[in-house]
Amino acid sequence: MIPNPFRGKFILLAGVDDSGKGTQARRLETVLRARYPKVKVLSPFPHEPTRGPIGQKIYDILFDRDSEYTLKDGIEGKIKITDLEFQAWFIRDRIQHYQDVIIPALASGTNVICDRGMDSTIVYGGNSIGDFQKIVALHETMFAEAGLILFWPDLIVIYDITPETAMRRRKASGKECDAFEDELKTRRVTSNYRALAALYPNCHLIDAEPEGEDGQKAIFADARKYIYPILGIKD
Repeated sequence: MIPNPFRGKFILLAGVDDSGKGTQARRLETVLRARYPKVKVLSPFPHEPTRGPIGQKIYDILFDRDSEYTLKDGIEGKIKITDLEFQAWFIRDRIQHYQDVIIPALASGTNVICDRGMDSTIVYGGNSIGDFQKIVALHETMFAEAGLILFWPDLIVIYDITPETAMRRRKASGKECDAFEDELKTRRVTSNYRALAALYPNCHLIDAEPEGEDGQKAIFADARKYIYPILGIKD
């Protein structure tokens, strides 16, 4: 892995759907803006998939609204693609995101904290260490074709919960679920995130099980132990 070559620091916030990652991202952004205004951080925090044309295509496929591709079996008139094949769409979206947003910010010395990134593509697209390696290699190939170097983040914070907690929270929310939010894939992705933390550098698991406001504060306190030093904040 090539380390981040830019002046700005690059941090990814990661975790299975319903891990509370989005809530923690909003808390972090609010605290940084209020207490550490001199720390240059891109705001609002960027998110992947983006809301650009490729990102919108991804959301349409995830919710089976796309007229051409599907992740489901037996859909007449649509092309079935595998989870692994689908990740190429995420990488195309990521390349555009890096070109337009991430790299210009980092090159200017602005720190970037992104809600999801290549971590998500690895764990949602793979079922084994071999798959992880294939997805990283696919990143490298597609980035090179776009004239970009694939570099590894300075930090990946993984909000870790059990599959049971993820499914309970999902049911309680009543939200529409996408193609990656069934029980089997939730169990696989949870396991894959733990494997990612063990295999790749700069990945730290945070216990995101605690509930309520006190629980959210405890999760935030745990995560900032890793985030603040990367940003040069002494806490």
